[in-house]
Amino acid sequence: MCEYSYVKEKELYDTFKSAVDSSEVEHVIDVFYEFLIENGSSEMLVLYETTVRLLVGMEKRVLAEFGNDTRRNQFDVISVVTKRNLEEVKAYVLECFMELRGIIMQKFNYNHTSIIMKTIQNMENEFQHATLDSLAQKVYMTPSYLSLLFKTNTGKTFIEQLTDIRIDKAKHLLRNTHLKNYEVAESIGYQDSRYFSQIFKKKVGCSPSDYRESAIH
Repeated sequence: MCEYSYVKEKELYDTFKSAVDSSEVEHVIDVFYEFLIENGSSEMLVLYETTVRLLVGMEKRVLAEFGNDTRRNQFDVISVVTKRNLEEVKAYVLECFMELRGIIMQKFNYNHTSIIMKTIQNMENEFQHATLDSLAQKVYMTPSYLSLLFKTNTGKTFIEQLTDIRIDKAKHLLRNTHLKNYEVAESIGYQDSRYFSQIFKKKVGCSPSDYRESAIH
């Protein structure tokens, strides 16, 4: 019989956190129990004891890192002794792990929403010069990951969101100032006034000049 390995528990936890679906979580569990079997822990009593330690340890790690929900009941870890074989034990562990995964994903989703809101706020403040790279730096993410988060959480690409903000600013300027079209374009971050006119017409349905004309009357 080998002693319980907190190093293996930590390795399992780190891999578990990055798993993208239940099949990856299941693989993590398989690897852990393969390690146990290879190191002489194949007796059911030993598997029971190790599994209880594992579930308690993993629950503590998740709650310490991702917060405790006081409404949630703790695992009934002792019920693992009702499992008749290794496969039933692993199935029970998978069920418990998926519950823990729900806590992690809830926290991630909250954090992601917060990051998207902060990015949009930065876009509003820096719309003239904002780029994916510059705003990704502000929220400590890679540009590619921020881009993925943006699409997943808003349904828009980063560029689509930035364009919408710029066009809204342009509409305000066209309604409330006497700036020429090329000056409006430069004010919102477009150096090419023809390109600005094309984007504006695509988004609004009319040219900047026609929009200004309709806003006056």
